[in-house]
Amino acid sequence: MSARDHVDDWIKAGGYPQTDLEARWVRRVPGLAESLSDQFNDPIHRALAGLDGALKSGNTLDERIRLGVAGCSYELADLHELEEEAKASGDPHLWVMAARLHAEQNIGREAAARIALSEQALPYVFPGELHPMMVDLLAIGERVVPALHVDWIRKLTVWAGSAIALDCKTQGMWFWPILQCLDAGKMVRPLNRLATRNLPDGSKGLAAAYAETIGVSVPEMESDFGERDRLIVALFHLGNQVL
Repeated sequence: MSARDHVDDWIKAGGYPQTDLEARWVRRVPGLAESLSDQFNDPIHRALAGLDGALKSGNTLDERIRLGVAGCSYELADLHELEEEAKASGDPHLWVMAARLHAEQNIGREAAARIALSEQALPYVFPGELHPMMVDLLAIGERVVPALHVDWIRKLTVWAGSAIALDCKTQGMWFWPILQCLDAGKMVRPLNRLATRNLPDGSKGLAAAYAETIGVSVPEMESDFGERDRLIVALFHLGNQVL
């Protein structure tokens, strides 16, 4: 079944974006969000899909960060506070997303990440944990990594690759902006490991999209797809066709 047919069947069955990942990728397909406008239930999903402007900040930390991703504008002091709150919350997804929002607009935050990623010293990280240096990489890596030495990029990729499991589990798209500047060959092992893991529906679809983006084949992944995994891959393909 083609990506277009899959998405058309999803719409006919009453489907609409129910996660931030789905809303963000629906946005990549021209006209799709508009065709589903009446079925969107979550105002933040509407903003993430580009249907409404993210003009107001939310009440909770989660809402404020999600609205920032959707385009809500914050002062630099607010972005600093947002990152500090997210780091203290213990929620890795909120931390990564807040750090990215901060680094995208604050030259000083970008400079700090650049220094950290250039030191060429990799700290030990327990499996499943997120190190501040990993957050720096995910926050602004596409601006920093291309200027680094190829051997250091390879080591950084291996070291940070373990975080891709947490990214896919949360369906956060943390690695999406930096995939092309990492060492694709060193991403094969962490992506392959996901094929046999028990993950929420949609997680392996994101991992498969990552793999295809960097030209890595993970055939075992698709054999364990759920419905949301198939939808994510279909939206990925449709979005790529029009970019």
